[in-house]
Amino acid sequence: MKILASAVAATMLLAATPTPEPTPGQEPPDETTTREHAPVTDDCPNAETPPEPKTTSEAEVAPPDPLPTNSTVPCGVIAPAGFEVPAEQTAAAWMVFDIDSGEIIAAKDPHGRYRPASVIKVLLALVALRDLELSEEIMIPADWSGVEGSAVGVGPGGTYTVEQLLLGLLLASGNDAAKVLADQLGGDEHTLAEVNALAEEIGTEDTRVVSYSGLDGAGMSTSAADLALMYRYAWGNEDFTRMVDTEYIDFPGYGDREGYQVWNDNALFMNDPDGIGGKTGYTDDANHTFVGAMDRDGRRLAAVLLDTTIDKGRPWEQAQRFLNAAYAVPVGSGVGSLAVDSDEPEEAGADPAPDVEITEPPRAEDAASGETGSWIFGGIAAAVLVLFGLACIPLLRRRK
Repeated sequence: MKILASAVAATMLLAATPTPEPTPGQEPPDETTTREHAPVTDDCPNAETPPEPKTTSEAEVAPPDPLPTNSTVPCGVIAPAGFEVPAEQTAAAWMVFDIDSGEIIAAKDPHGRYRPASVIKVLLALVALRDLELSEEIMIPADWSGVEGSAVGVGPGGTYTVEQLLLGLLLASGNDAAKVLADQLGGDEHTLAEVNALAEEIGTEDTRVVSYSGLDGAGMSTSAADLALMYRYAWGNEDFTRMVDTEYIDFPGYGDREGYQVWNDNALFMNDPDGIGGKTGYTDDANHTFVGAMDRDGRRLAAVLLDTTIDKGRPWEQAQRFLNAAYAVPVGSGVGSLAVDSDEPEEAGADPAPDVEITEPPRAEDAASGETGSWIFGGIAAAVLVLFGLACIPLLRRRK
């Protein structure tokens, strides 16, 4: 792993058989949660805990105490001059950042706590990439009974390499692949401990993982800032980068079932020629979550979306609009930065650096955006006017 962000500087169904072959870019079916506008977060409603659950997924276990809160970053929109927040989006929290430099282009409620759904699988993937050999073969026991949630199609008696399972995890969000990998790593409890330890090592502040596959559970939380750290770290791993940049694989069958193709379910990657992968997610309580990235003329930008709906476009379309808006912002004109691990020891007794470096300018409002109290950050010059408007909706082009 090349990028070590150990701190941030100043900055569903039971499934034991394969699912039908997905259409490239396939996402979960339309759900019932609807909203006309992105939630207003200026008053930091999710500073300590995610929104109240809509289902009973967290009812059986009392929630643990909230994680400590250290951020003083505003909870509204934080954007520089030239960044037009897309009108066609409904995300409660988001962040757009440069994968290579760590520059934060723009964000909204970066430390608000939300449920991650399957985008949190990135941590399990990184632990497996660290601790297992890609060529290692794993045989599924005959009494395999499947797992809850989405499945890539692992079956009893089948034999899979770690690499095939990781591709099933990242391309098709297979909870069955997640379970097999976790068992190979030492079991659920050990894997959860390793996943949370890695999140802490990366420098996250708002993340507690109670399900390595992303299923909702009491105390589960993350933030747009934390996910930006995780995915920047992940894109520093050549194997991860290669895997999420894969259109489809031939996945093994088992027993009498023949092998089949597994396609990448990240429609931004599949539909935009500049797409380089990411991860999708959905649960009833998390709503849609999404991470997607583009490489345009050597500038690699990524977008993180949390708690969004499909009312203003599919999550990948919303992410595409955020990324197009971000590419209009010159390099170095963003609002902060994500840290890269330094070899220099920290000064004894020094306070830890915040995870997002942002300087507060005078407060501004933009009635057109539907959100008050948005914070606009320019460069070294004084604060600039907020310019929110309709982002151009790009024509979708089939990835070659």
